[in-house]
Amino acid sequence: MKFKIQPKHRGACLQLLQKGVLPYSACGRSLVIALKPLFDSEVIRREKAAGGQRLVVVNPPGFQRWFQQHFPATPLDENSNSSRVLAVAQFRDTKALPSNLPEIICIRSKRDGILLRDGITIETTRSTEENGVFAFALTDETSFSLRGGCLLIENPAVFHAFESMGLEFALAIYTGGRCSNRFLAWLASNAKAGLKILHLPDYDPLGLTEFLRLYERIGEAVSLFTPNNLKALFRSHSKGALLGDVKNQRMLMELRKSNHPSIHKVVDLIDESNAGLEQEALLVEKRIS
Repeated sequence: MKFKIQPKHRGACLQLLQKGVLPYSACGRSLVIALKPLFDSEVIRREKAAGGQRLVVVNPPGFQRWFQQHFPATPLDENSNSSRVLAVAQFRDTKALPSNLPEIICIRSKRDGILLRDGITIETTRSTEENGVFAFALTDETSFSLRGGCLLIENPAVFHAFESMGLEFALAIYTGGRCSNRFLAWLASNAKAGLKILHLPDYDPLGLTEFLRLYERIGEAVSLFTPNNLKALFRSHSKGALLGDVKNQRMLMELRKSNHPSIHKVVDLIDESNAGLEQEALLVEKRIS
């Protein structure tokens, strides 16, 4: 079994670098396995110590080079507070630390009065007409709020054409797939004030799992979009490859346990066709006609 060095290992490795020894009890299994190349090359070794065992650095220059390779000590500008910058500086990986950056929320609308800032209506429709979208940065202490109803749309083609679909709600938010926890918290706070949400994902295990994640956080305020012609679209445009990998099959097994009626409806279509449906199929009939 191979484990990679992870950000959580930095503290133990730094102690080993600075002191030359580390109690074995301070090492998790994943760290010991990840250090195997250093054991094999005799850069470090495991030895008995009073009351237990410990790791010992046998080749300090070799271990220092290894540490710098995995955990670079790059000086940062004192004004830099981005988790992405800190992560690449310390771990060579921008996703090694939880993000503290605001989400960029992209909106299209065909009527104003749904997005507000400090209670004042934002002209999202004019921005949509002139620039294609209205966008803002969502922070934990945001002054933006939603009222009435909105659409959450996973894919850009449907997002840019939502006005032609004749849906009830006049404002759409582009999600690009999985929603952040901050975005979910914002939606949940608006749902408590009466916001209704219609979710348009792909009709596959990943999209349905994301809907359930929304439903578990927001409850009955969020609904899954299941058009009347969904069965026909599955017959004509479904795609077997959307169920191909093991992860999707596992998600599908969990979805079959759901009590949500809309999930049941779509899972039955997935099982019947042995395929999923990308949401761009919702636009096919409009293009043909």
